[in-house]
Amino acid sequence: MSIDYWLYRDYITRSKGEFTVAKDQYVRLNTGWFSDRSACYLAAGRPVITQETGFTQNYGGQAGLLAFRSLGEIAEAVRIINADYAKHSRAARQIAREIFEAKKVLKSLLDRAGI
Repeated sequence: MSIDYWLYRDYITRSKGEFTVAKDQYVRLNTGWFSDRSACYLAAGRPVITQETGFTQNYGGQAGLLAFRSLGEIAEAVRIINADYAKHSRAARQIAREIFEAKKVLKSLLDRAGI
């Protein structure tokens, strides 16, 4: 699917959102890991439900990007998003703009590298 950018983009934009489970090591070590695919969903205005890895210490967790630690929290996240999908869609896009916008990410990397 990701071989062709346009097919990948179309797949994401046809989706209602993303649900993902993190690798155990990211969860246990609370690394803050976050999927680049999830960032693509957010940029497309698609809400994301993903396993907590510590990323909510920096962003997400309220609207558009919901974290879970248990099966019950997954069901609750689905219910919350379905109750006001438009709000969560807007919030998803806003998170992508604030956190994952290319210029911001590149500037942060260059600043930390001392360039």
